[in-house]
Amino acid sequence: MNILSNRTIVFALKLYVGAALIITAVFSSPATSVAAVLTLLLYLFLQWRPFHGFIKVISSYFVFFAIAILLTPIIGVVLSGLVALPVLFLITNSLIVAAVSFTMKPTGRVHSLTQVGIVLSSLMLANLLIALFLGSLSLILASSLAILHLGILVYFSITRVSTTSIEVEKIKQRMVAGTTTDLEANLHSKTGIGGILYIESPYEWLKIHSPVIELTKGIPVLRFTISPLLSGPSVIMLQACVIDRWGLTQLRFQLFPVKLHVIPRARYASWLAKKYLEATKPGNLPIISNISAIKPQYGLRRGVEYYGSQTYQPGDELRSIDWKHSVKYNKMITKEFIEFHGQPAMLLVNLSIKDAEEADELAQKIIMTALSLAQEQIPTVIAAYDHNDIKLVTPTLQPQQMVVRSLEITKGLTFFDNPTRYLYSPDVNRLKADINRLGFAESEASRTLSQLMKIEYKNLVESVVANPATRAINKALESSNTQSTIVVVSRLNHDANAVAVNSYLMARRGYSFVAI
Repeated sequence: MNILSNRTIVFALKLYVGAALIITAVFSSPATSVAAVLTLLLYLFLQWRPFHGFIKVISSYFVFFAIAILLTPIIGVVLSGLVALPVLFLITNSLIVAAVSFTMKPTGRVHSLTQVGIVLSSLMLANLLIALFLGSLSLILASSLAILHLGILVYFSITRVSTTSIEVEKIKQRMVAGTTTDLEANLHSKTGIGGILYIESPYEWLKIHSPVIELTKGIPVLRFTISPLLSGPSVIMLQACVIDRWGLTQLRFQLFPVKLHVIPRARYASWLAKKYLEATKPGNLPIISNISAIKPQYGLRRGVEYYGSQTYQPGDELRSIDWKHSVKYNKMITKEFIEFHGQPAMLLVNLSIKDAEEADELAQKIIMTALSLAQEQIPTVIAAYDHNDIKLVTPTLQPQQMVVRSLEITKGLTFFDNPTRYLYSPDVNRLKADINRLGFAESEASRTLSQLMKIEYKNLVESVVANPATRAINKALESSNTQSTIVVVSRLNHDANAVAVNSYLMARRGYSFVAI
C-alpha cells in the first residue's frame, strides 16, 4: 500500500500537526498563542465536517504556513520551516483524496494544468510575492517550499502521463445496423502514478456506463453500449482525458476500443430471405428436419402443391409414397405437399424514403415482413407505391414467390426530399367518435363544433382519394375480394393521412390493418 494513502501514517501526521500547534500555543506570546489555538480549532473543525476536498487542501496549506510563521519566534526561521515540512505530505494526501471530486474542463491544449493546478500555483506565487514585499523570511521560506513541492508534483505528472501511458484492448465487433450490444474493454495504465480517466462519447448511439474511471484500482474496465447506425464509423473513437492522481494536470487524447463492422439491415435480411428460399426449394431433401419441425403446426402432408420429400411415417397415404426416391435411398420416402392456411394478407409498401439510413431500415422491414408471412404460409398480395404513383400490384402469391418479389421491390426504393414534416397521423377513430358524441348534444356550440369536425373528416377523406396508397389498396382489392389483413410497411411521409383514413375505412369493411 502506498505510504501516502496509509491511514496510520496520515493519522500520525495529523497528531503531529496538533502537537506542533499546541506547543506553539504554550511557549509563544499571548497573541501568538491565541492565533495557534484558533488555527488548531479551525483545523479540527475542517477535519470533522465533510467539506469539499479542495477546502481541505486549502486548510492543509493554511496550517503549513501557520506553523512555519508562528514557530519562528521560538525556534528560528530554518527550524520552523523544517518543522512545517511534514505538513506537505498531508497536503499531498489531501490532493489525492480530493482529486476524485475534481472535474475535467476541456482546453485547447493537449497537456495543461487543471483549474486546481492553476489556482494552487497562483496562490503560491502570490504568497511568495507578498513575502518578498513584506520582507518576512519565514513566509519566504514557507512559500518557496510550497512552490518546490507543487513543482515536483507537476513534474512527475508531466513526465509520467503521456498519450501512450494508457492503452485499451481493441475489440473486433460485427453487428447488424440498429441492433444493440454491451461491450467491455480492458484498460492498461503505464503511468506509474495512477490518476482519473474521463471518457466522452462523440456518438449518440454509444453510451458509456462509467465515464469516470480510477486508474489506481486493479485493471480498469471500460463498459459501454453501442447501437450503430448504417453510417457508423469502422473504428470507434472516444474522447479521453486523464487527470493525474493529485488533480494538477490533465492530458487530452483519443481511445480506439472497437473496430466495428456494421452489416446493413437490408443485407442481413436479404441473406435470411435467400437462406429461406434455398431451404424451401421443392424436392430438396436436406430440409427434412425443417419440415418435421413445422409439420405439426401446418400439416404439410395433406396439401395441394408439392413441397419436398420426407421419411415415411405411420398414417401416410400410400398414394403419397415417392417410389423413385424410396429405391434410391433404400427406405420409404413420401411426398410432402403444402397448402395455404390462415387469412390472406395484403402487403402494402411505401417505397419513398429520404436517405440511405431510411432505405436500409425500410428494406429490412419489407423483407422480414415477407419472411414472417411466408413462414406462416399466408397467401399474400403485394401492392407497392411511391410518392408519384403505384409501382406494383401482384396477384395472390405463394410464400416463395412473395419472398422473391419482396427482394425485387427493395431495389426500387425512391428518394423523396419533401420539406414537409409529418408528426402525428390523424386519429380518424377518435374524430368519428367525437362527431357521434356531439350528435347527441343540444347546445349551439356543440352543433357548431360537430359541423367543423364533419368538415375536417370530409376533407381528410377527399384529400387521400388521389394518394398512391389509396389507389394501390383499391387496385389490390380488385384482384382479390376476400377478407384480408392489410400489412403496411411505410415511413408514413406523404401517405400518413392516407394510411390513417384507409385503416379506419377498411376496418369498417371487416379488414384488419397492421402497421409495421
